[in-house]
Amino acid sequence: MESSNEGEYGYFGWRAFQRNRRDLLGEFDRAKEYNASRPVRTEHGNAGEAALRKWLSDYLPARYGVTSGYVIPDIVVADYKLYHFDVIVYDAMNSPVLWMDANYDTSGQGRKRAIPAKHVCAVLEVKATLSRGTAEESIGKLSQMNSLRDHLPTKFSSATVFFELHPKLVNDHEILFVLLNAASINGYFGGVVLRCELDPTMIGRIELTARPASPGDAKNVLIPLAKSLDTIGVHRDQAGNPVITEQGAGVAAFASPTGWCFSKIYGPSVYSDQCGLHLYWSHNAFAQFALDLLERVEGIPKTNRRTYTFGQVFDHI
Repeated sequence: MESSNEGEYGYFGWRAFQRNRRDLLGEFDRAKEYNASRPVRTEHGNAGEAALRKWLSDYLPARYGVTSGYVIPDIVVADYKLYHFDVIVYDAMNSPVLWMDANYDTSGQGRKRAIPAKHVCAVLEVKATLSRGTAEESIGKLSQMNSLRDHLPTKFSSATVFFELHPKLVNDHEILFVLLNAASINGYFGGVVLRCELDPTMIGRIELTARPASPGDAKNVLIPLAKSLDTIGVHRDQAGNPVITEQGAGVAAFASPTGWCFSKIYGPSVYSDQCGLHLYWSHNAFAQFALDLLERVEGIPKTNRRTYTFGQVFDHI
């Protein structure tokens, strides 16, 4: 265990995950500041994509390649459309690169590559901000993978990455219902929101869930989309047990050699007839997203117990 004077502690490696997140946001913010006075403001989003690809290339095992580019089916029919994707994770040990763009000014991960669908492990769609519009765009983009369903490996996954949620949008619940449409996307398991300025230390996790068996448990929780974790209704009683006093607040519990550790969480939930979607904020969500992606890329079956547990972050409550 590693501790901190900032109200957080965690399993070994948690500081590295926190630093990686700060580095991603640092690249995004530098490009955003540089781009502030330019007439066409898209470069900060592109910088975010590039930073994410660089981090994934360093984070994932060396047998996986990370690129932007195209996913190509084994058999191309006459009406096939060539779609471009922000981040493609593929089996670099076994996959050929069918072609590569000729832009030699682009970084290695940024150069567009054409990858056979059967070697593609995951596709991520990246947006600068989370809003109704960008949620629709990202879901629409990932939906293009549905036409390649028969050509992709069984372990294929897809996800969305948003760099920030603006505080002025925290009462726009329609964003959640737009994201709920992702249930139809092949391999979609959720996503991550790297920051909200209401509490710059917290990270948002987007997660699709099964619809509860009991209709009474499938009620929408339409609280603000984000709230500072320092202000949510979570405390300990005299016996040291966590007590929840606010709708949408909670804790995630982790066993350790010294007892139970907890991470504060907060967020709304919405449901359709088929599934549910949670957007919850915690100090632990970036590490959880990274480890979930790693397990999915490696084809590890989803269970209640993680194969990888390093880097988890806990709160002093």
